[in-house]
Amino acid sequence: VCRGGRIVNLFTLDIDWAPEPVIEDTLALFEQFGVTCTIFATHRSRILDASRRDLFEIGIHPNFNPLLAGQSGDAGAIIDELLDIYPDACGVRSHSMVQSTPLLDLFASKGLLYEANHFLPYWNGLRPFRLWNGLLRIPYNWEDDTHFSYGRPFNESGLDQDGLNVLDFHPVHVFLNTDTPDHYALARPHYHDADELLRMRNTKGPGARTLLTELLRQQGSSITLRTLAEQQP
Repeated sequence: VCRGGRIVNLFTLDIDWAPEPVIEDTLALFEQFGVTCTIFATHRSRILDASRRDLFEIGIHPNFNPLLAGQSGDAGAIIDELLDIYPDACGVRSHSMVQSTPLLDLFASKGLLYEANHFLPYWNGLRPFRLWNGLLRIPYNWEDDTHFSYGRPFNESGLDQDGLNVLDFHPVHVFLNTDTPDHYALARPHYHDADELLRMRNTKGPGARTLLTELLRQQGSSITLRTLAEQQP
């Protein structure tokens, strides 16, 4: 997947129940620069339903956290609910990266082709590999909220080695241009109020939006590698 010793960035989004204007805003950035993205969806969204399939692949982003908290429910039913909304989905990343051997086997039994739960922050030399049940595991090595949790500045990603990078952004952080945990903590009570989030957007320095925009500008439409579904081990 590394073409001619270049850095190759593949982009993903975790939707995380963001309001429609927030999702629309982030997808518009990818459309502006003609860059493809894999989107992991938590819920039905008219914006995702209408999104360009030449740019956006839709996977599922199931939330198993209530099961871990002892609430009633069934992992298979949680997956099925999302697959009913997005029947063409072939990939999965769990909310909070929840994974286990039974879940991996369940993903495979549901016909999913790959999973993207394995997070290796700032790791160089990512390579997809095949699991025992036929699932393709595609690790990723950058995430916006982890970047600000490490206290790293958003004027660079920290990924500067040749090879494959798989980056994960969240529409809410792109919309807010989040730069610190404190900024997000202040905005989080207004998560579903796009107007208030816009008023709270960071305009004083680089944040998640600044970095994403710069990476998209650098990449443009020149990279032929498209979405996670098209990767091979």
